Amino acid sequence: MFFLRLLLCLFLGLTAKTPVGTAAVEVTFTDIARQAGINFTNVFGGAKAKRYLLETTGSGVAWIDYDRDGYPDLFLVNGTTIEGFPAAQAPSNHLFHNNRDGTFTDVTAKAGLAHSGWGQGVCVGDYDNDGWDDIFVTYYGKNLLYHNNGDGAFTEVAEKAGVAGDPVRWNTGCAFIDYDHDGRLDLFVANYVDQGRDFRLLPQPGSGQFCQYKGIPMACGPRGLRPGRNFLYHNNGDGTFADVSEKSGILLPDLHYALGVVTLDYDNDGWDDLYVACDSTPSILYHNNHNGTFTDVAFMAGVALSGDGEAQAGMGVAVGDYDEDGYLDLAKTNFSDDTPDLYHNNRDGTFSDATFAAGLGTHPNYLGWGIGFIDYDNDGWPDL
Repeated sequence: MFFLRLLLCLFLGLTAKTPVGTAAVEVTFTDIARQAGINFTNVFGGAKAKRYLLETTGSGVAWIDYDRDGYPDLFLVNGTTIEGFPAAQAPSNHLFHNNRDGTFTDVTAKAGLAHSGWGQGVCVGDYDNDGWDDIFVTYYGKNLLYHNNGDGAFTEVAEKAGVAGDPVRWNTGCAFIDYDHDGRLDLFVANYVDQGRDFRLLPQPGSGQFCQYKGIPMACGPRGLRPGRNFLYHNNGDGTFADVSEKSGILLPDLHYALGVVTLDYDNDGWDDLYVACDSTPSILYHNNHNGTFTDVAFMAGVALSGDGEAQAGMGVAVGDYDEDGYLDLAKTNFSDDTPDLYHNNRDGTFSDATFAAGLGTHPNYLGWGIGFIDYDNDGWPDL
């Protein structure tokens, strides 16, 4: 289940370490979303009952300074329901413009970003190198690529660019990555389940082995359903992309239920790699081979399974150097009756499971979703 799906965007400030002997100051947070003008309701599946796996995942969020005024704006992805809505009442994605005074204004319609559907993940990047960040949104169905026009508005160009995909795909996490060092951002898109479009063909809650949890009927899957396939699109430099999933090694022989995605140079070789959190199947670490191809080294690196060697229901994923040794570590959330994972980078191409040593194994009753590193108390050390 998802996720990232729930892509979290974070800011890691560079601050001096707290001097030894300095008294700790309690840090608290106050939810000011309403006061700030962020009036948004996420709609995703039935409010009282969710019969299908698609209704259980949720959707992503991203910060983007779309108008280059130096202040981050907020883009929120929305979903829908199986029953659907009248056209004028359908929930849509939202863009909130930062007013630079602690408040935001909803500019969704003005920016041309109103769209309804089963929104999943979102990633931000300047794919055409015009100096303005663009937005890519994944869907259960065809994806959307919003080109930033530089005037406060966007134009949807996914079909023209070759990244819309098939209408029956369940696209989830995504990431822009210049994997071949040609100076242009390429695009990775994870896929979850290949379930088709006809919900009537899917098993009903409680009807089989993978349709219940602790004796309680629940939406079936992902086990028992066909896994999806991941995609890598190479940026052609002319506003279009080419599908290089197979020749790049992204398309693996064993398919996965892929959800959260993050880029990182885990071995400090100067080439970005990809980590993908997977549900009920081993997670993936795509090592960049420097020649346009990738190799999945998750098992060898120690980040495919739990510390007990079991496949987990991986969802959100984050990268940060939590011990500040100069090498990026990984954190991943999982389903209930499990813990999150904290993988410590051993600086030799492998990771060690540091979950319990770091104090993250004490709450197995929670179901994990999004995750991110942030230095919330400005002591110079990334928190989680």
